[in-house]
Amino acid sequence: MKSEMRVMHISESFGWSGGAAQALALAIELRKKSVENIIACPENGDLWKKAKVENFEIIHFQPKKDYDISQALKLAKLLDEKNIQVLHAHHPKAHAMGLMAKVLSKVNPAFVVTRRVSHPIRNHFFARLKYKNKFINGYIAVADSIRKMLLDYGIDKNKVITVYSGVDIAKFTPRNPSLEIIEELKMPPGAEAVGLIGNFSEHKGQKILLKAAARILKNRPNTIFVFAGRNTDSKEMRELAASLCVPVDKLRLLGLRSDVSDIISVLSVSVNCAVKGEALSGSIRESMAMGIPVIAGDISGNKEIVINGKTGILYIPGDWRVLADNILFVLDDKRKTKEFCSNGVEFVRKNFSAKIMGDKIYEYYNRLLKI
Repeated sequence: MKSEMRVMHISESFGWSGGAAQALALAIELRKKSVENIIACPENGDLWKKAKVENFEIIHFQPKKDYDISQALKLAKLLDEKNIQVLHAHHPKAHAMGLMAKVLSKVNPAFVVTRRVSHPIRNHFFARLKYKNKFINGYIAVADSIRKMLLDYGIDKNKVITVYSGVDIAKFTPRNPSLEIIEELKMPPGAEAVGLIGNFSEHKGQKILLKAAARILKNRPNTIFVFAGRNTDSKEMRELAASLCVPVDKLRLLGLRSDVSDIISVLSVSVNCAVKGEALSGSIRESMAMGIPVIAGDISGNKEIVINGKTGILYIPGDWRVLADNILFVLDDKRKTKEFCSNGVEFVRKNFSAKIMGDKIYEYYNRLLKI
């Protein structure tokens, strides 16, 4: 079948991240609509490898800085050769490079930028040139809170839409706990697992959960704490846990994993402890889709998926004491936990599926191409 639309997705992400996962998920959904997708990303990075498995055309793209002239010229040439109609930037350097490539190209594709983080946008000359540029046709904010940030920065409201990041609800669906993961984690009889899925960093808040863990273990000593994500199995993570007096036998430090749905399936509670930068937690979306109770920091777009007291619990970001109390409440109140789970599954299916995301972005592309 002849493609009716040609889209190039660009990302400088080498390691696996929520943004890379969403770029690939979008391409998969668009392919179902006969869209031709080309993915430009660093060669042999995680997105490259996963896109190759999915049989997408992939092109090496790895700018050394925001404004890499040689890479911009190469990208512009590809836009012309491939006759690209939509150029979609999924990360910050891709945003800058895509802007340059559009200006240098002859085909003049619709240029779309997805904003995925809640970090404040700087207000110096080059930042304003990057964000308020007339050559940007549209922005996709992954939460209404991010859309508001872009509007407050001065970007035309007609250029910005909200499209929530999507969940593969066929993969992330309620199921029995994975016996393989239970065996791997060496779960003690009757133990309950509290998990944080996210790459190790200060702003992702592993330290917050570790502080809460020490408090929780005084009340429920048979609890284990599961951390999965890049560098969660690092020396730094182990040293942090030791400095906060969390017993090593209560920790399961898994590092970057590809079997996230299996890991989530064994959790009694899934938490998001981000203190900044988070837009709309991917692990919280996925956990809710699987019927796992969630607790998340009230930061940026998290309140748009975690409806406090209905689909989960929100707490003040960084307040580890309140986090600990909320985790204990969820572990103790099985009736309320069951309510969170059923409400969460329904809410994700109605608002946050990958199909819904793909449908909305496909419609947005078509709208831009007709302007």
